[in-house]
Amino acid sequence: MAKTNDKYLYSETAAVQDLYTRRITQLSPSVKLVFKVLEYRGLMTQKELVAESYLPPRTVRYALSRLKKEGILEERLYYKDARQCLYGVKSPQQDELLSNFACGIV
Repeated sequence: MAKTNDKYLYSETAAVQDLYTRRITQLSPSVKLVFKVLEYRGLMTQKELVAESYLPPRTVRYALSRLKKEGILEERLYYKDARQCLYGVKSPQQDELLSNFACGIV
C-alpha cells in the first residue's frame, strides 16, 4: 500500500502539467485553453487548433505567441504544407536536454 507522501508514477501529461503550472498561472484563459488542447491532442496546425478550441484565429495566434514567449511551445515544420507549422507543448525531457546542451554537458 502506498503512503500518502509517496510519489506516484505520473503520466507524461502530468509531468508536463507539473513543470509548466507556474508559468501558465498568470496567463489568460484562452492561452490556457490552447495549452490544454496542445497538451492532450499533441502536434496540431493553427487551423486545427481553431477548429478544436472554437476560438477565433486571432486569439489562437495570440495564445501561440504567448506560449512561445514563455518557452512552452514547440514549433515544427509541417511537411505536408510548408506554409504551415505544427505546434505542440515541449516535453520536460526535451527542455532539460536543450539546457544541458547549452551548458556543454551533452
